[in-house]
Amino acid sequence: MTAWDLALLAAPPLLLNGEDRLPPERKLFALRTLPLGEIQAIGFDMDHTLARYRAPEIDELAFKKAARFLVRDRGYSPWLLEIEYDPAFAVRGLVLDGLRGNLLKLNRERQVVRACHGTRAMPRPALDAVYSRRRLSTTAKGFRSIDTLFEIPESHLYARMVDGFDQGRLKAENYLQLFRDVRWAVDTTHRNGEMKMEILEHRDFFIPHDPQLALALDRLKREGKKLFLLTNSEWSFTAGVLGHLLDGQDPARPRWTDYFDLVVVSSRKPGFFLDTPEPVPLEGWPRCFTGGHAAWLEAQLGAEGEQVLYVGDHIYGDVLRSKKNASWRTLLLVPELEHEIKLLEARNQDMRDLLRLETIRRRTLRRASVLMDQWKRNRVRRHVLGARLSTEAAIALDHEAAHLASSAEALQRRAELQNLELDTLTKSVEAAFNPTWGPMFRDRDEQTRFADQIQQFACAYTGRVGNLYMYDPHATVYAPLPALPHERMM
Repeated sequence: MTAWDLALLAAPPLLLNGEDRLPPERKLFALRTLPLGEIQAIGFDMDHTLARYRAPEIDELAFKKAARFLVRDRGYSPWLLEIEYDPAFAVRGLVLDGLRGNLLKLNRERQVVRACHGTRAMPRPALDAVYSRRRLSTTAKGFRSIDTLFEIPESHLYARMVDGFDQGRLKAENYLQLFRDVRWAVDTTHRNGEMKMEILEHRDFFIPHDPQLALALDRLKREGKKLFLLTNSEWSFTAGVLGHLLDGQDPARPRWTDYFDLVVVSSRKPGFFLDTPEPVPLEGWPRCFTGGHAAWLEAQLGAEGEQVLYVGDHIYGDVLRSKKNASWRTLLLVPELEHEIKLLEARNQDMRDLLRLETIRRRTLRRASVLMDQWKRNRVRRHVLGARLSTEAAIALDHEAAHLASSAEALQRRAELQNLELDTLTKSVEAAFNPTWGPMFRDRDEQTRFADQIQQFACAYTGRVGNLYMYDPHATVYAPLPALPHERMM
């Protein structure tokens, strides 16, 4: 039995289990209506898009190699080599503040809602003392957005170095030097080839197969879509990874290059969408190039602007730039989405309880507010009328005021208890996602900066490329109808 036969056997359960409804982790979530029938060309990034690397093992590999570079080439204490990598510490969407040694979670208004100094969570008063409630400019000196999965181990390494600096274990001028040295070490880890060689040497371990991947690409090809690969990885690594994933999966497409009408490696994204260098053909490999630019790629494929859909995991290099500079449609890959969906399903009753408690708390506060206003009106009336009131009327007003005040205070106490119950349940739910940072897409009742970026620049998002197999390449994926708050009550 061939790998293709095994893939065909692996795919049908989603269709044959008697359920018409797709599991949530297999869905495309449209933010803008996506008419797939109008798409002529579909492009893919490779790292963390077509190829899903095994985590946290690959993150730990990067963490350890970067630490060794810092000790060997930058003279840091061997203490760094003793640190164990913590895969649960950081999440995507955070921001490094290299000037102050902090890691930040921002809401959609770019205000800091959570922070760690090193690995230690900052209490709200300390956080407000440093950042107050002002909107943060993440493009300023010393800031770095954690936009990709590759940057997760960088966050943890920097945080642990801040701890070591504060404890006197590491010598450096300041937090910014630590920040720059970590940046250098992580870049070197990915650039010098050692890590990639190790990944390819153990590709069966580091690069798990997805039986839906070849099926998805094949279906798109058979339905007339032109497929292209656009990756920053160099040719040797790209060929090693995609050969592992796609070679021999389909007798009609024995080599991985057979799935693509055009292959572009070493593309220099986001520069690919900003500059216009000439592409260089790869000798012996038709339709394969290094470099190039967006306008040249569109000419090669005979598709432009919204006729092109690009699939990638990098919110800036893949999605924002392809959307803003080339007007392509965009599909963001969020590998962490499957985990978040499973947690949402597991805590579904808690989420319902949170909504119920918050609704009750707001009603209680609204009732207390009305009673306090009535008490104030009572006291104003008592003062204005003064001596003109009869003794009986004055006593009645005072009695009413006492009752109003007592009732309002009781409601206030009830709201405080409700708020305490709400806070306890909220902390429990958020800790299930991440003990330090909570969910990726939300903080309490606010969307995060990461969620806001997805809404601004992605046409849709999903967890893996293989999910495309379940969608008709000529159908339309509809976004939810936009609604104002009063319309959601209907």
